[in-house]
Amino acid sequence: MLRTLKNALSFLLFAGVLLVLVGVARPANADPIAEKSPQYAEITQSLGELTQLQADPNADLEAAGYSAASLAQKISDLRFQKYIQETSEDYGICSNTTAATVGVYGYDPDRKNATPEIAYLGAGQTTDDDWACTGVFLPADATVAGLDLGGEGAIASLVDGTRLTISENSTTGAIEFDAPIYKVLKAADTTTPLPQLSLGDVAAQVANAPVD
Repeated sequence: MLRTLKNALSFLLFAGVLLVLVGVARPANADPIAEKSPQYAEITQSLGELTQLQADPNADLEAAGYSAASLAQKISDLRFQKYIQETSEDYGICSNTTAATVGVYGYDPDRKNATPEIAYLGAGQTTDDDWACTGVFLPADATVAGLDLGGEGAIASLVDGTRLTISENSTTGAIEFDAPIYKVLKAADTTTPLPQLSLGDVAAQVANAPVD
């Protein structure tokens, strides 16, 4: 009887510990972002269309807005973005390795109908993985590698699931990203507010983005 009681208590203790571990650990079979992001269908469709364009020997790339090199790069970016969505479980994480505060957009995925808002990420900081980082604010006076802002402020929006590092070229001072940008959104392209701030203004903001 005593042994039976002892075994029962041991089992209950083990079951309790197991429940706690299951509650705090991320499930090994957690759904990838591809299953809940509206971007996935668009990325997949664009990838299929551009792959067909590249394979067509009679295609007029110039009329489609591409050179052979830019088309190959776009296809490579789309393949990487598709891979991100198929393998990532978190919505998006941004790391700032520059020497100044940067503006990032994001929201709390647990809040119903939450929309991205700007927050300020301090130098050396990384956004919390419970907060979806969806983009980076680019002031009108920013120099960004590979992008022409045309003197306008913009949002470099990210594919859901992207782990982005924001860095600064030590020679040119240009902002650099280590993952392809989903879209560059000017004021006319989005209802998300773009603050009228310069690089210096952003650098002077108090860091308030949720961080690890």
